[in-house]
Amino acid sequence: MAVHDTRRNIRRAVGSIVDVEDPTIRAFVVCHNLTREEVEEELAPLIDARPGRIRIEVLADGIPSPSGPFNFGMAASDATYVGIMGSDDELDSDAISQWRSRAEATQADAVIAKVVRGPLRNLVRSPPKRLWRTGTLDFARDRLSYRSAPLGLMRRDAISRLDLRLLDGARNGGDLPFVTRLWLGGKIVPASGLAAYVEHADAPVRVTHVAKPVAEELSAIKATLDDVVVQGMGIPERTALATKLLRRNLTDSVRKRSGGSAFTAGDCAAMAEFIGRVDAFSPSARHMLSRAQARMFDELTRPEPDLAAVAEHDAASNRYRTLDAILPARAKYLLHPQGQPRFMAATALIKVGSSRYFPAARAVFVALVSAVVVGVLALAFWRS
Repeated sequence: MAVHDTRRNIRRAVGSIVDVEDPTIRAFVVCHNLTREEVEEELAPLIDARPGRIRIEVLADGIPSPSGPFNFGMAASDATYVGIMGSDDELDSDAISQWRSRAEATQADAVIAKVVRGPLRNLVRSPPKRLWRTGTLDFARDRLSYRSAPLGLMRRDAISRLDLRLLDGARNGGDLPFVTRLWLGGKIVPASGLAAYVEHADAPVRVTHVAKPVAEELSAIKATLDDVVVQGMGIPERTALATKLLRRNLTDSVRKRSGGSAFTAGDCAAMAEFIGRVDAFSPSARHMLSRAQARMFDELTRPEPDLAAVAEHDAASNRYRTLDAILPARAKYLLHPQGQPRFMAATALIKVGSSRYFPAARAVFVALVSAVVVGVLALAFWRS
């Protein structure tokens, strides 16, 4: 856990890790450009209550980026499993033990956490994987790139084996090259229990939510696409990553700026450059987006984009009951796994797959199908 500001509720975050009886579950806190004393004072009740369970180290690099302390912490850890966590988030009490059991049972390199937001525990619908898939996940078919942060649990030796590192100096998006390599090269499974990673948005300051120049905000895309491992991707994986970058990273930059209406000339130029990079990486990806979203990117690649039109297309892409938001830009991608209809369906079904009743329902369904198959085979044998 990287701590940049003691005004954040770090006691809640650290407490959610160590407030279990298992002494093998520990918190590693990196004081990033803060003194050890500031953080120890805030965590004093927990340090006293859980001696030996909270490790505190200092990283004074003067760089306002969470990548540094996360890389530092993962490199300095001596644990078999590690995870990264925001200093104002928290974990359900059984989360780590459930993730570890899942990793050990499956020999996975990473367990993807169920993530919910705030006191209402609204489900974060990513990744939009195949509904019935509960074993090892596939980068393209299970759309793993939509999970942009490695929340959950990872084998520390996998981090070394896959040469994973958050992008140094990145103020946001630094985990993009990290997770792209992890999801592509590792054995990845979804968490199977009900315990979740809980995101909170009650911090006094969140720098990752502040709009920066587009060139800076999206710099992790260039680093990711230039990665030699990513350059070696096959066509299905390239398409999956590219559609995600367009649907999420680039679209989020538009929406942070009032649907693009607040773009500067520099932002427009940078956006056109990034769209061009994604197009070169996967020429078909843009045509799999919704018609409205594709029109938005078409407008953004013009020499002088009409920002009012950009905002209009962005708004249209959010009207999910309209054909412009449902149908892909090109009809031939109607049933493609990364095409808009299947992406929307998979996203909607995430809540079904996360239900506490889903495992039982799936078991009943499998039993019924098996009984039907056995019955048909028995009847065929009897008639013969």
